[in-house]
Amino acid sequence: MEKVFKTKEVSEELGVNPTTIQRWIKYFDIPCKTNELGHYLIGEKELESLNKIKERLNRGFTMKEIREKNDPVQIVKEKREKMVAANVFEDKLEQLMIHIEQLERKLSVKADEVVEYQVLQHRTELDSLFSMITKIDERMSKIEQHLPEMEKKVVGGVENNVPEQYRKPRPKSKLMSIFSL
Repeated sequence: MEKVFKTKEVSEELGVNPTTIQRWIKYFDIPCKTNELGHYLIGEKELESLNKIKERLNRGFTMKEIREKNDPVQIVKEKREKMVAANVFEDKLEQLMIHIEQLERKLSVKADEVVEYQVLQHRTELDSLFSMITKIDERMSKIEQHLPEMEKKVVGGVENNVPEQYRKPRPKSKLMSIFSL
């Protein structure tokens, strides 16, 4: 009969947390029996699988890599095949730098275009404001031309020539106000 271990015993032997053992069992679909309380009962084969998983994780493999490839030798070969030669890496890096420089130039040109557009917009707004100020100045000049004529009429004592709408009402004397009640 095969010896079975509880999760706590396996975690102590491997030096990991019991929840880590439970997570590994679920993630890697390791077939384990459970007792009446739902706790894992881990056999010697399963313990060996968990030990291999721990070793692979310690060597830098991800859980996904371990799950997809069960053969550790195959994983090492694939990692070596994925390595890129220095000259290839330098060529790719050089191409990437050229591409970045091109993008920076395009970005600079686009920024210049935006600034140019904004300057033109501001120029249009300034022209419009200048036109408005010119019109206001012309109106003020016309008003100033007519102002001496109106001052002469009022200041010279010729108040009768001032239209009634511009005349100030005379206050009633105090004596009149008493009798007018």
